[in-house]
Amino acid sequence: MKRLLLAPLLLGFISPVMAKEICTLTSEVEPDVTITLKYTGSAGGIGTLNYKNKPSLGFYVGIWNGYGGQYYTAMSYSPELLNEEKNYQERTKNTKEIRTGHFMNFVGNQLGRATLKEERKPGKLRALMPSLSQGYYYSIPFTEEGQYGRQKLSKEMKTIIDATEGFFVDSGGCRKFFPYGWD
Repeated sequence: MKRLLLAPLLLGFISPVMAKEICTLTSEVEPDVTITLKYTGSAGGIGTLNYKNKPSLGFYVGIWNGYGGQYYTAMSYSPELLNEEKNYQERTKNTKEIRTGHFMNFVGNQLGRATLKEERKPGKLRALMPSLSQGYYYSIPFTEEGQYGRQKLSKEMKTIIDATEGFFVDSGGCRKFFPYGWD
């Protein structure tokens, strides 16, 4: 009986630790659109772009080799994408890449990578992916009779396009994804 009473107490300690491993970026213009990422190391992670907490796209963030800077890769969603026991090829075999582009770090309105130390001001961690909306739009098939598509966008499609044209702000747990930010 004592063991059963301790179980909820132990779960209470474990849950917050697990929650801290997840980064949530929320669109500034469309709060129904979020990006959730699990940190995988070196300012990179794997997750999803969500509409109303439901996955719409698979999503990766990482650091480019050589010059540096960060990139994102958006792809069609498959639950296999999140299976860390599989390698990249196994996780992505049933997906289609939508777009890879720059994942630009900002602190407030200042570009994280290019702001001089003496000019840095504190602010919210924000991310901009300038080519994501275009990639998403062109991944939508043309409209077939009576269906949603590029010529007749659903509310979800329109909301995602609007959100991906703007900034995403750290809503919790994203500090590791902003190597060019400052505290």
